[in-house]
Amino acid sequence: MTAGVPGTGLGGLFYILGGLILPVRGVVRKLRGRSVSWGVIARLTGLALGVFLGIWLTGWLLGMLLGPLAQSVEARAGLSAQLRARSDNVLRWAALVGGMVTLTIVLLAVQVARFLTRERG
Repeated sequence: MTAGVPGTGLGGLFYILGGLILPVRGVVRKLRGRSVSWGVIARLTGLALGVFLGIWLTGWLLGMLLGPLAQSVEARAGLSAQLRARSDNVLRWAALVGGMVTLTIVLLAVQVARFLTRERG
């Protein structure tokens, strides 16, 4: 997750992953003999890909625009290049892993809730 970039929070990750999983779900439904609306699946998957591409481009542009400024500020603060590179890498991976772990917990909780409500009904 990247603070300040729309679509990169938990809801954005949920939407993107949901859109990218739709074709797999469509194939499973088709194999079970159910009807599948491939047009809707294609549109929603394309939209999820577009959101992902927009987020990636935003991050890339922000890195290009703000990267040199951040490096000069860190250099003035006296941080070595090796320490700066290591801390940047750790923060990027921590944000990615943290977002995916949180999303996984939410998705598992939704599936457990779905299973429990189906059993009662």
